[in-house]
Amino acid sequence: MEMFNYYLKLSVRNLIRNRLFFILMISTLAIGVGVFLANIAIIKTMSSDPIPHKSDRIFNVSLNVWTGDNPDAKLIEVMRYDDAMHILKNDIATHTMVHYQSQVYARDINSKSLTRHQAVVRATTPGFFPLTEAPFTYGGVWQQDHAKQIVIGDTLNQQVFGGGNNVGKALEIDGKAFEVVGILKPWELKPLYYHAAYGQKFKTTDDIYAPIETALDNEWAINVRSTSTDRINSVSDNRGKNGYFIQAFVQLENQQQKNAMQAYIDNYSQHRQEQGEILRANENRLLDVNQWLDHNEVVDERMIAFALATSLFLAVCIFNASSLLLARYHSARFETGLRRAVGARMKDVFYQGLVESILIGCVCAVFSLFFGWLFLQISTRLFPALERTSDIDFSLIAIGIFVALVTSFISMLYPLIRSCRTPLSTTLK
Repeated sequence: MEMFNYYLKLSVRNLIRNRLFFILMISTLAIGVGVFLANIAIIKTMSSDPIPHKSDRIFNVSLNVWTGDNPDAKLIEVMRYDDAMHILKNDIATHTMVHYQSQVYARDINSKSLTRHQAVVRATTPGFFPLTEAPFTYGGVWQQDHAKQIVIGDTLNQQVFGGGNNVGKALEIDGKAFEVVGILKPWELKPLYYHAAYGQKFKTTDDIYAPIETALDNEWAINVRSTSTDRINSVSDNRGKNGYFIQAFVQLENQQQKNAMQAYIDNYSQHRQEQGEILRANENRLLDVNQWLDHNEVVDERMIAFALATSLFLAVCIFNASSLLLARYHSARFETGLRRAVGARMKDVFYQGLVESILIGCVCAVFSLFFGWLFLQISTRLFPALERTSDIDFSLIAIGIFVALVTSFISMLYPLIRSCRTPLSTTLK
């Protein structure tokens, strides 16, 4: 420990004496690590498992039923109202939910202000909440399919009511009153797996959750993808017609349940085919959460390419820092030779250089975290779509510190070896 303290004091003295040199070196490494860290932060969020303890038990349901002419092989992720109702009737899954996204303007019905708040609606079924484990602060879910009752998110609760327990109060939506029966805690899902398709994967969780029948009764518009092979006159007109706009998810606990659900949807497709409908070339599909996210290409290939580029950039930074250190050790070879002449062994010189690399790595880590944060801010300003994919958490801080220490050691390794292997006689000449 005594020798470590001596090496540390010597390293601090070297850094102060050659501060301009080390500022240049540390800046070079910190920028490289910072850019690398910012990219890792984005990819880490994109590739994260949003519900890891049961992601292998939640499945998206995609059917191969189609009513138009010349269907292609590719399955679409939306189904008809009648298809969704059939999925809901299954007695196989632990939880089943169907949903579509809408958008409304809402206000406190008792407020004197006429200001309305834009709100994203998830028109769904009660199974949504246990399947996604949406966390309630107050109240619970509606009890009737056509009830004018809703669950609201924490953000809308703050905007409209100022927070607190507002169960029993009413929101005005399109001139009609809807009772608030439940309020969720602040809730984030990254990615938003239950609506990862069609550019929704990094949106915030929804503001209002309403019975899907109520949403249809009140003609709440379909806000994302929809397609049809019939003439659809209104949102509620989708009942009984060939309008595709609903997604379905089920929770299956084991392989037996999955096999039974696969047989259930296959039998349904066969029944539809017997009624004259066409089946796509692909089979009905059950994809778990991570398979579903991969299918929707949540991790952007451009970010992977950029990750390779930042890795190469970091390698260039390490090479430049190593070149600077090699020049510094070469200029200090007489000092090193003098130390060895008065009794310092080669391993003592190496240990002192190792302590110096740790010190530089610690300083580099601090600046790397700053540059990583800075590059993330720049990225989100230039590309707003990345705003919710750029989180620096504790694990990422640990990665940043580790990478900074490793890059510092790698940068110093070759110059140290060269310095220690130089013959003492050559140095003293």
